Amino acid sequence: MRLLSVAILSLTLASPLTGQALPLDSIRDDRNFSFYDRGPYRQGVPRPETVLGYSIGEMNTQYAAQERVLLAIADAAKDRVRVEEFGSSYERRTMRLFIVSSPENITRLDAIRADLDRLADPRGASASELEQIVARTPAVVFLSHSVHGNESPGFESAIQTLYQLAASEEPATVNALRNTIVVINPSSNPDGHERFTVWYNSINVRHPDPNAIEHDEPWSVQGRYNHYRFDMNRDVMASTQREVQGLMRAMLRWHPMVAADLHGVTERFFFPPVAKAINANFGDLFAKWMEILGRANATAFDKYGWMYYSRDIFDFYAVFYWDTWPSLMGAAGMTFETDGGGWKGILWRRDDGTLVSFRDGIAKHWVASMATIEQTAARREERVRDFLRFRQSAITDGRTGTMKRVVFLPGRDPGRAAELASALLRAGIEVRAAEAEFSSSRAHAFRDDAVRSQRFPRGAYVVDLAQPNGRVAKAFLEPTPSMDSAFVREQIAKFVRNVRRGSGGVREGYEFYDLTAWSLPIAFGVEAYWTEDAAPVNGRSLSLPAEEPTLPEAQQQARRVGGGLLAVVVPGGIVAGACARSAYVFAPDRNGASRLAYHLMKEGFRLAVATQPIEADGKTFPRGTWVLRVGRNDTTVASRLDALARESGVEVTGVNSAFTTAAQFGIGSEATVAVTAPTIAMVGDEGVSQTSYGALWWNFERRYGIEFMPISIGYLSGGDLSKLNVIILPSASPGALTARLGMEGVDRLQGWFRGGGSLVTMGGSTVW
Repeated sequence: MRLLSVAILSLTLASPLTGQALPLDSIRDDRNFSFYDRGPYRQGVPRPETVLGYSIGEMNTQYAAQERVLLAIADAAKDRVRVEEFGSSYERRTMRLFIVSSPENITRLDAIRADLDRLADPRGASASELEQIVARTPAVVFLSHSVHGNESPGFESAIQTLYQLAASEEPATVNALRNTIVVINPSSNPDGHERFTVWYNSINVRHPDPNAIEHDEPWSVQGRYNHYRFDMNRDVMASTQREVQGLMRAMLRWHPMVAADLHGVTERFFFPPVAKAINANFGDLFAKWMEILGRANATAFDKYGWMYYSRDIFDFYAVFYWDTWPSLMGAAGMTFETDGGGWKGILWRRDDGTLVSFRDGIAKHWVASMATIEQTAARREERVRDFLRFRQSAITDGRTGTMKRVVFLPGRDPGRAAELASALLRAGIEVRAAEAEFSSSRAHAFRDDAVRSQRFPRGAYVVDLAQPNGRVAKAFLEPTPSMDSAFVREQIAKFVRNVRRGSGGVREGYEFYDLTAWSLPIAFGVEAYWTEDAAPVNGRSLSLPAEEPTLPEAQQQARRVGGGLLAVVVPGGIVAGACARSAYVFAPDRNGASRLAYHLMKEGFRLAVATQPIEADGKTFPRGTWVLRVGRNDTTVASRLDALARESGVEVTGVNSAFTTAAQFGIGSEATVAVTAPTIAMVGDEGVSQTSYGALWWNFERRYGIEFMPISIGYLSGGDLSKLNVIILPSASPGALTARLGMEGVDRLQGWFRGGGSLVTMGGSTVW
């Protein structure tokens, strides 16, 4: 048998056909590609490799090195490049924009910015004034790179794009600069990218086999997410994260007319047009520009024979991405998904044996970026005019459409409504606070869809859709987005067929890429209405204070509840009975109540909770009301309580007697029981959802100031559980929990919570 094998091998090696084929590992998409065939280049502007010490694509670049090369290029090309800081990450990495254009545009950049502001808000301007601005204004192309930190080719392509625009004297590049302002955000997620890059550079051997460990990030690395393990490509609507808020401010400052968000890693490169689930709020101009820019990218890729796809799975229905949000403001927003690099590493072997490289992924992002810039420049006036038309039509549609206004109320928890108003302001949406009562003859309640005449109180929040960002407002707030009826019928038919097949049948996939339903008033838990009329309202326009500082300063400013900057002051503190003799009570219905209770216990104050509705000084308080007894705490209780309650946005009432006049239970009742300060552990480990863990981490640290100990699944089996009274299991794979814990670990955990411990589970952990 061995001799036969040798003979067959000899015949194979002697085959004339084999001699003509290239070795599989030599077939790479970038084998005939150069970043430097679009010159000549200005000698004074340093090439990236001269600053880095290696060529782009040879290794992953760390954040400080990218910062160094970008600033060196910008410093050497000040006639074409302006640098602006727009924020910093949670780990204190400075985030910058690199604004690139022709020298004549850079010279008058402040005037161009003023023109952009006027186009973005055309109210009150004459047609002739706007036409003059359109004629002289460059189109703004905004390029954002690697919001998912381990999708690293975008991070690298930003370097080559800046170099090409800053250094090239090629006529096509020079002409593009005359007609565009290119805004480069080189890293949307510095912290996640740094985690991934340091890990990958420390372990990689450039092995293309998908099973090599360099293609499998550990749980503790996972560079896709930011510091708090948030997916920042899905945070634009709520805008909770520091990096997201900074980038939103930057986009609102520069009013992009084309916005590309550079991602990876897919089987082949993706660029628009998008799949057919398209949110109706984008309007007709969106489809027009997807075709124009998509065809330009196709032409550029066809030059190299590169494979790519459009439409397919990436739709434009959900409105919380970095391509959809700017599109709702008038931009042609796009996502580019490249096929090399990131978790695929320096080299990755495809299923046909060919290789895709890190450099491939970078090159394709660079080609797509340049093609997008050039096509926008070639149709500058048309793109600028369509941007203006979009903004004007948003105002008109808001004035004439059925839904004209959204109103939401402070309610029992004014902090929630204030947080919603602040999120809308961060997205560029105009919000007013009513200074007098007003009414609507046809108001639709979000809670039950009932239509009625409704009177709204002073202090209600008012969002009129007749504003330049009216389409953003409608898309974020409307309870039921409209959809193409044929598409809906097709998805429902698939659902019906899947039900008929049963749980064991082969299921058809639905043509939605992500969420199919959302509405911010519902998510924030506020009482809200949309109205068919929009009578004049006497209200003051709201604005936000300066950006949120990093820890530990985050809890030290006014107009803040739980770490988030707000547009209004949320009332809090001891609002009645400031020198109470018996106790201080506060209801549990505000988000800040739990925060206040925790910090009181953390500082050593003794706290109780009502397990039934109670009466205190003739007033009724609900089950769950917190009770701080004066006689069981030291003399600082009132002053510290008032300060902490103000920070938490909670109103506290002082009580002078434990006597009840009618109710069964009071502050001295046995139904009011002492509570113990929590000692919390949270499980973070392989198999645990990064985003579930991160959401809890961020809420605890940023919103509530709650301390916890991160533990592994193994700690549940072998660690000292007696020092904990709360264990939190974020959503996790049930199989991973069972396999890692084993029966002995399960028995230990059961014994712990049967002995009084509190086990909190979420998602998959609850299933387990």
